[in-house]
Amino acid sequence: MFGQIARFELRYQLRNPVFWTVAILFFLLSFGSMTIEQIQIGSGANIHKNAPVAIAQVHLIMSLFFMFVTTAFVANVIVRDDESGFGPMVRSTRVSKFDYLTARFLGAFGAAALAFAAIPLAIWLGSLMPWVDAEKLGPNRLGDYAYAYFLLAMPSVFMTSAIFFAVATMTRSMMYSYLGVIVFLALYLAMNVALRAKPEWRTVGSYFEPFGLGAFGTTTRYFTASEANAGLPRFAGVLVWNRLFAIAIGFVAIGIAYARFSFAERRVSKRALRKQRRTTEKLAATAPVLVDRLPAARPAAAAWTRLRERCRFEMTLVFRSPAFLVLMLIGVFNTLAGLLATNEMYGTAIRPLTFALIGTLEGAFGIIPVIIAIYYAGELVWRDRERGMHEIVDATPLPNWAYLAPKVLAITGVLFATSVVAVATACAVQLARGQTDLALGQYALWWVLPMTVDAVILAVLAVFVQALSPNKYVGWAIMVVYLVSTITLTSIGFEHPLYQYGSAGTVTLSDMNGAQIGGARGWWLRLYWGAIALGLCVLAHLLWRRGTETRLRVRVAQVPRRLLGAPGVVFAAALLVAVATGGFLYYQMDVLNVYRTKQDGEARLAVYEKKYLRYVGVKQPSVTDIRLTVALYPDQRRLEADGVYAFVNDTGASVRDLHVRLLDDKTRLGTVVIPGAKPVMEDVDLQYRIYRFATPLAPGGRGTLTFHATRWQRGLVANGDDTRVVSNGTFLENREFSPQIGMSKDGLLEDRSKRRKYGLVPELRTAKLEDRTAQDRNLLANASWVRSDITVSTVAGQVPVAPGRLVSDSVAGGRRTARYVSTAPILAFFSVQSAAYAQKGRRVDGTALRVFYDPQHAFNVDRMLDAMQRSLRYYRANFGPYQFDYARILEYPGYASYAQAFAGTIPYSERIGFIADNRDTAKIDYLSYVTAHELGHQYWGHQLVSADMQGGSMLVETMAQYSALMVMKHQYGDDKIRRFLKYELDSYLRGRGSEVIEEVPLDRVESQGYIHYRKGSLVMYLLQDRLGEARVNAMLRRLLARYRFKGKPYPRSLDLVDGFLSLARTPAERQLVVDLLDRITVYDLKTTAAVTHKRPDGSYETVLTIQAAKAYANGAGAETPALLSDTIDVGLFDQRPGLGSFAAKDVISKDRRAIRSGEQTIRIVSRRKPAFAGIDPYNLYVDRNGDDNVVAVSGQ
Repeated sequence: MFGQIARFELRYQLRNPVFWTVAILFFLLSFGSMTIEQIQIGSGANIHKNAPVAIAQVHLIMSLFFMFVTTAFVANVIVRDDESGFGPMVRSTRVSKFDYLTARFLGAFGAAALAFAAIPLAIWLGSLMPWVDAEKLGPNRLGDYAYAYFLLAMPSVFMTSAIFFAVATMTRSMMYSYLGVIVFLALYLAMNVALRAKPEWRTVGSYFEPFGLGAFGTTTRYFTASEANAGLPRFAGVLVWNRLFAIAIGFVAIGIAYARFSFAERRVSKRALRKQRRTTEKLAATAPVLVDRLPAARPAAAAWTRLRERCRFEMTLVFRSPAFLVLMLIGVFNTLAGLLATNEMYGTAIRPLTFALIGTLEGAFGIIPVIIAIYYAGELVWRDRERGMHEIVDATPLPNWAYLAPKVLAITGVLFATSVVAVATACAVQLARGQTDLALGQYALWWVLPMTVDAVILAVLAVFVQALSPNKYVGWAIMVVYLVSTITLTSIGFEHPLYQYGSAGTVTLSDMNGAQIGGARGWWLRLYWGAIALGLCVLAHLLWRRGTETRLRVRVAQVPRRLLGAPGVVFAAALLVAVATGGFLYYQMDVLNVYRTKQDGEARLAVYEKKYLRYVGVKQPSVTDIRLTVALYPDQRRLEADGVYAFVNDTGASVRDLHVRLLDDKTRLGTVVIPGAKPVMEDVDLQYRIYRFATPLAPGGRGTLTFHATRWQRGLVANGDDTRVVSNGTFLENREFSPQIGMSKDGLLEDRSKRRKYGLVPELRTAKLEDRTAQDRNLLANASWVRSDITVSTVAGQVPVAPGRLVSDSVAGGRRTARYVSTAPILAFFSVQSAAYAQKGRRVDGTALRVFYDPQHAFNVDRMLDAMQRSLRYYRANFGPYQFDYARILEYPGYASYAQAFAGTIPYSERIGFIADNRDTAKIDYLSYVTAHELGHQYWGHQLVSADMQGGSMLVETMAQYSALMVMKHQYGDDKIRRFLKYELDSYLRGRGSEVIEEVPLDRVESQGYIHYRKGSLVMYLLQDRLGEARVNAMLRRLLARYRFKGKPYPRSLDLVDGFLSLARTPAERQLVVDLLDRITVYDLKTTAAVTHKRPDGSYETVLTIQAAKAYANGAGAETPALLSDTIDVGLFDQRPGLGSFAAKDVISKDRRAIRSGEQTIRIVSRRKPAFAGIDPYNLYVDRNGDDNVVAVSGQ
């Protein structure tokens, strides 16, 4: 019997259109991930599209989405009998409960597994398609597909099938089954938010994350491209336990279903019986109203009354439904997880200011209104038909709008209430964290109102779809496909908001500048889509299903007749508003401004490179003096710049042509005048010009260039809002509004596959370290040492700032004008800023330290000044004189989240240091670190600037990292630096797997942030630890003195490497310098055991068993074992190093011991009993598993 039932169920499911719809849908999704370049799941960079890891990722992600359809297979098994009326008959047979439940579940699960098999088939077929870039493909191995399908995906499919089978068994309701899907998804998303925000939970969470994504991600977290392309991780450890956990959940769910299932009819609950009794009693107590004649009708009043009462009725049904309560609880839970566990940097949170929390709300709570809009559109539209009351209701003498309008308005009210609940949750978090200024107006205008309108527009589409659909499940499926398609279509170039239904663009909020970026555009788009939504409402009214005639063809045929009268007027008005606003927006976005998709931008860069890269080697004069007059008009978002460059031919040869370009197309380069030269080529679109001297400019010859440029965003743009010139908080680099002399490689395409796509040379690499001609250019290409004279004017209520000493500052005619003149050489790389600043400063050792900040963000100004003071004193004492008599930090709106060093001025985003929450002293003080890093650039970058070649950023960025680390070390001590270095190690190891070209050693770094920042921190901290901080600083001081303000030939990274080699006192130290700077070296240091015992003299002897290995990696990450022979720290501790409470007092013993490759034992005698012991306890070495360095000590 068991086998017959299972076969019957399987045959039934295979004949069901749902099976083939699901199989085709997931086949197309997976096929698209393989064949569409813009869709990448698990691949990208140097990882093949069909790499084993990518295949596994596709299976894991698809298994997450597949739970939406497993419900259709397994829940239908139980519900189908009751819906078809055969339930009592089937349950009266002699079939056992075990056979009935498990056999049918097995048949349905088998169908789900077969449908899921479309995914590996699609990946394999997709890899064979001729248009897929062959360079992005590797070999197809059957074992990789089997591993992903059977070991990774099937446990998840089994788990979700069992869970929703159990829900359907206990509730005998498809609605509750789908609600179970939503609950499960929301809880899963909340869990993910918490795990992403708290790295310390990652390992434990990986065991219990239900779909295996966490376990697989943890196992492959530090995979390089070579490892990802070579094979899958061993099926062991956390991966096995996680998959067993998923299977166990499935069996528990089946067990619960079996225990709760009964062949008997479901009894009415006591609660339902009490409700029925109260209703009956209420009806019985109501006396009938007898009248001789009905009162005269009042159509208008009656219509409004009906509308009001129907709205209240529909809203009450929603508010009282268990699904709504569950969704709201999930939303609140998800929001709490997001608000409490995100917005962190190095584990330190920002202050819970409203503008910052709204962005978190959008991510954590934003899905809930979407679910409510789609779900309840189906529920409200189909409620009467599902309850068999539609013929009675449809026979009433009411127009269609009387049914449609209340449902739409009810959903609107529900969505508004939902948004208010999200705000209440956020306010509770703010109050709990000590933020009493809740800025409720910002919540109302920036969250509640736009979120409600957007969700209502989506709800109208859902109602319209339900009006056309044969049942609500088809309507829901269409809406899910619609949501997926919006993501997919955007990724392949369909980005314009005028044809993305409901799109209001992206709004980037700022305390300094409000909702200017995207705000006005969003409301115009809402008007446009609102008009279209109104038109859809009219069509839904015309197509509304009434009575027994439900065929769509018949209803469509009646539309012209029904359109007469008020519906036609409303539809025409909606169409008129949509056309008018659409035309206005098209004019704004595509006529006044230029609309480009992401692919258009890439193609434009490819054309630019094909035309002008050939000029990159053409030697050009160097700019020596810059005089600028910059007029800012913040209210108009306009800039007018006039400038004069003085240049000198220092190339050693005559210069015939002068190349002038401006890469930023938001600024238009106007008149350019070069005395003695005339234009011979002018590319207006790409803003590249060539001027030819009547007489070639001789060596040592001088000239001038005068220009005018305008930057002005006129009206609304479809994408790419100008975030640089704004009403309050303008921040521009000079290259964004003034031309450059000479061509460079900056800003061109780097991704290999994109370069192949556009017919470019495979790689655009930095000049090799051996190319001495590259020393004629510095890291900033044509930005040589100059003297500057910059005048900036803006509105009277703002403070204009530029590099240099302030020599004049005046207000006249409603405008404020300030002039800044450099007192020391600066690079032709600087910024101009303007905002309504408050200011605070102090004078330290003859230098005026000043912070320009938004008055709302005074929290950390004193901490910034303290960090500036500590940093400058350390740098002066160890590196030499500071070149300016000022140092300024200037806040800018949070359209980016970084700080950047220019000559004596440091623009600093409002989203990082200014609102960092430093009240918990156990947290990492990243504000002081960032401040110290940027001030370090006043030496490394603004005194010494490296050549434009491999290793250039090591001399600038890595040394700024080192400088900041030393300041932090003296402030907090070695023991607290360990937590910071742990973050740096994690970032470096993850960065290796996303490398788009190849990893290189530190001394050959090619502006790869994960190398010069993250690895650089680890390397430099280890080198000063081994070679001595004072000795390292003395060497760096000599290097700075040698190259301070020096022009060509600019220094190379090898100058720094030679300096470190000169400090090496032993062969081991010399080898360490080479390994860290000139090779890609990976260590594997592990403490496998630590046992202690008390000696007769009262001391403790601890024996550590240590395993050590070293390997050299190539650019793709393939490793070759190498001999390790070094001295490495081994220590005993009272607490585990790296925890927030860990301090110097917890260090019992820490000294260097000789370590070799393989296993060894180390004995350490201490005066007190240790709790933890290990090798490299502060994670100074690049070790892919730094967590196993230290273990708990056992023994007495």
